[in-house]
Amino acid sequence: MRKCLGTLAFAALLASPMLAFAATTAPPTLASTRFSTAEVARLRARIAAILRAARSGTLRGAHVAFLAIDANRGTLIDAVHPDDDFIPASTFKLIVGSASLDTFGPEQRFVTTLASDGTRAGTALHGDLILRGGGDPTLDDKALREAARAVAQSGITRVDGALILDNTAFRYPSALYRPGWAWDDLTYGYGAPTDALSVDENALHITVAPGPRPGSAVALSVSPETASLQIENHAITGSSEATDTIDAMRPWNDPNVVRIIGVIPQGVKSPDRFRVAVENPQAFVGDAFLADLEANGVAVAAGMRTDASPPDATTLWQHRSPPLSTILARMWQPSDNFIAEMLYRHLGGARAERAWLRRVGIDPTTLTIVDGSGLSAYDRVTPRALVRVLQYDRAPQRRAIVEAALPLSGVRGTLQYRFRDPTLRGKVNAKTGSVNHVRTLAGYLRTEKHGTVTFALLVNDWMDRGPGAMKRLDAVRAAMLRAIVTAP
Repeated sequence: MRKCLGTLAFAALLASPMLAFAATTAPPTLASTRFSTAEVARLRARIAAILRAARSGTLRGAHVAFLAIDANRGTLIDAVHPDDDFIPASTFKLIVGSASLDTFGPEQRFVTTLASDGTRAGTALHGDLILRGGGDPTLDDKALREAARAVAQSGITRVDGALILDNTAFRYPSALYRPGWAWDDLTYGYGAPTDALSVDENALHITVAPGPRPGSAVALSVSPETASLQIENHAITGSSEATDTIDAMRPWNDPNVVRIIGVIPQGVKSPDRFRVAVENPQAFVGDAFLADLEANGVAVAAGMRTDASPPDATTLWQHRSPPLSTILARMWQPSDNFIAEMLYRHLGGARAERAWLRRVGIDPTTLTIVDGSGLSAYDRVTPRALVRVLQYDRAPQRRAIVEAALPLSGVRGTLQYRFRDPTLRGKVNAKTGSVNHVRTLAGYLRTEKHGTVTFALLVNDWMDRGPGAMKRLDAVRAAMLRAIVTAP
């Protein structure tokens, strides 16, 4: 149990360079009162009591840390293990997103181009088509169809050369998967590999519906169709009373195969839908684009290969991604791993992130950075580092962008169905994180009288015991946040 600090000890704690935070923004636009020393002491006692009660039940055996400060004044509100290292899960995306915003700016767009190094002879192109990826994490099959139509509309019906796939845009080479990713995550869309030339987040959409009778094979729908990944149907239709156990698995020794397994009850109201990752992004993009070209009456004689673009290629078509400010929302709100990993590679990986952290006042040796998404079991972060990143983003040029991109309690993203009671709805503007035995939350809290509070609430080694465990954990977290929101 943590004891409340006396007035003198608390003042000394605030003055300590280890725990003091400087305000990073102009004065708040809304009037707010300062947290007094007495109010902070009462809050600390109340939060300690909530945690003490939870440790005998919901949080039994868990490792919990909490750091909260007055965002506008830097006043410390509470600190529970603020320098302990935690598995961050998806709160790690705060770092890659903020570093990208600061490095590239909110208007940064990623460009995909289609070019040729050949010459025209009537409807024939003597040479190659070159599809060059610019690391656009949002590139989709609609854009590829537009590129194919652009070729056809230019009058080309035959390409004597090949389709060249140029994936050289990223600053440093990388393995398809990051260390510490669980092998059983790699089947699913949220564990898809990244490449500078990627489409549809390198994942297929699978729909599973019951067959005509119990015991029959299920009906599968795969979109888009591709030869780069083989889908095997091992699932069957069950009786109307059967339990739905439909899943996907990838054999460890054959990564280009995904097996659909399990049982789906007959008469279900809606089919099962999920996404599976492709193992070979280049083949996935190439197959899709060759099919689009063929559908538009364009034949490519020499197939496809991966290579760098020649310097004298002429651009035929280009596609610009949405601005980075929009991409941040598409990453943070649904917690998109693929976008996070693409931005991580744009930055230059862990070395670039560590350099950025050092520049904004965070000791990078207090973190372990393995990926951008937080999917790796090797990632570690302290509450202090997350709070400092969030404080850095309070600067006028970033504040509105970051707040609009983050989930909001009861309103959008991963917090749409959380903290929906009238006291907290619309007040928790934060990034969530969730992997096995880990639940994390870090962001901004809008109080009724004291302005904005920046906080990080990290839980590791949580055993998720029994039905309703997540609701019970949310109740504990809500009680802590509500205590701050309603502080007099």
